[in-house]
Amino acid sequence: MYKPAPPRPKKTDIVRSRNGCKNCRERRTKCDEQKPTCGTCARLGKVCESVQQEFKFRVVTRPASTRAAFDTSEPNEQSSSSSSSSSSSSSQKITSNQIGSDSLSLGNIDLIKSLQHSERDVFYTTYWEDNCLPALNPVFHSASHLAGTHPILNNAILALSSCNLSRLHAERRLSSTSHMGSFSPSLIHQTRSQLYYSSAIRKFTSLDQRDYRHDATIVLTVLILFAYVESSMGNFQGFYCHVEGLSNFLSEVCEAVGHPDIKALLTAWMQTRFVVWWARAYFSSLDIHQQLPSIPLPGVLKGSVNSIHERRVTVLSILCESHRLNSQAVLGHWSSNPISTETECKGHHEMGKTDVETCFPLLAEEAKRLDEWLLHLPPSEQPLKDRDDDVPIEHRRWDMDDLNSPIYFQSHDAALNFAYHVVARIMQCTGLLQRLQTRDTNCLGSGYECYEAEPWVQLLLRIAKGVNMWACLTRNNYTIGFSGLLLTALLRCQDLSLAIEIQTWLQALEDLQPTEEGAFPVYQTLGVVKAINRQKMMGRDVFGVTQPVDDGGGTPKFTAYNSQSINTLLFHGKLRASPDLFAEYVSIDM
Repeated sequence: MYKPAPPRPKKTDIVRSRNGCKNCRERRTKCDEQKPTCGTCARLGKVCESVQQEFKFRVVTRPASTRAAFDTSEPNEQSSSSSSSSSSSSSQKITSNQIGSDSLSLGNIDLIKSLQHSERDVFYTTYWEDNCLPALNPVFHSASHLAGTHPILNNAILALSSCNLSRLHAERRLSSTSHMGSFSPSLIHQTRSQLYYSSAIRKFTSLDQRDYRHDATIVLTVLILFAYVESSMGNFQGFYCHVEGLSNFLSEVCEAVGHPDIKALLTAWMQTRFVVWWARAYFSSLDIHQQLPSIPLPGVLKGSVNSIHERRVTVLSILCESHRLNSQAVLGHWSSNPISTETECKGHHEMGKTDVETCFPLLAEEAKRLDEWLLHLPPSEQPLKDRDDDVPIEHRRWDMDDLNSPIYFQSHDAALNFAYHVVARIMQCTGLLQRLQTRDTNCLGSGYECYEAEPWVQLLLRIAKGVNMWACLTRNNYTIGFSGLLLTALLRCQDLSLAIEIQTWLQALEDLQPTEEGAFPVYQTLGVVKAINRQKMMGRDVFGVTQPVDDGGGTPKFTAYNSQSINTLLFHGKLRASPDLFAEYVSIDM
């Protein structure tokens, strides 16, 4: 009945272009999309360039009220109370732009959140491999390979990595008191460290006895990383909590202790224990200092040592025990003295004869251990006379060199280990103990109480001059650094020229990086050294430094590089020209 409708005629012969060339788009003309050259480009003699779709990513910040949740280490996870407050402060500081609530859909937020979390993990993992592992026991290299299949281990590694980064990158304070320093750790990296740490702690508390036994190496590694984080932050309470937990764990899996990886992990564990012991010794009250316990090596770490890290732990154990015995014997002469703010305390308290007689043979035992350690020190870890000397190491007479020339080593770790040996020798010298014990006023007033130790102090300075200061700041994060060693040496040195050299070295270190070295605040150490040297210039030798009232080690170093707010210390010393001892409050300027 009706014929089919005729086809609809085209309104125009223009070809619609979806993927026109670059020249046609710039001329705002239609492109015929001929390949390899369109008609317009062929007519004009131009190169026909196709247009590629571009995808551009941009970082969009959320309002400050939601930034904290946006920047967590895992979706929907909640941090601890301290982490939450730090995260809130961080969000207010780093937010630079405000965006409307309708500018992103929920799906886009989740996508960006996931991408940022992954990129952040990769960033801290890369930093861990490049900057943290060189300062740690090699056993943590294998731990890095296991992190991908063990989220709890991965979070613990990222927590220590971001903690390390926060402490290395200082931020200048807007306002602060002098005793807390002019700089604080990076708040952004520190907040992320606490978030990773909180996540790892939550995962750890969900483990059961079967997990402990099945993954003993992983559990031990995580516990040690926890201890390293707390040690870096100066959190003594948290560290001792992990000491107890790790001791309980080892008692349950004692059959695995003989495994090579377990032995290496115990080596790393004992190193940080000695670091915390040293930090507690500087600065505690006189009563606490007299009660500091000995830290014995586990039986599995005694005997033969096969690596530089095992040799480090052995010499650290000798150093700390020698320091404990010597310091307790010396400070025992002031433990019953009245404290005076005047120039001096007339007379001195004679330490019990039995105590001194007990100290001497114990120090002799530590000296024998140190002789054995030095006897088995390989040539590659011994001092070099000159970097380019062709003489075999075992034939070099570094001890006969110019007394002011630097001493070099093949590696930073070798130099640090030998420095521990030297400071242990200083603390094994008994000349000061003998002169404090005697009642011979002529002997006590001679000013040569430390003559036996001062050649070793000179040797320590030569080692310090030969090391790279930047390596001290980046490689000594988890061990006792040169700043702490030099402070100890200064307390057993009466030579003013050596004392000034110690101050000069520490000043150069502070000028390079005014934060911390060996988890020890450089500016605080320098302030104490300057105060001691001022006493020396007045003819007063200082042999001990303690707190008037003990603070338990201070508070965790979340916003500072020193855990203790020290502006006054108690100096224990002797007038150089007389046998009179003194105990006096001294202000510390930093």
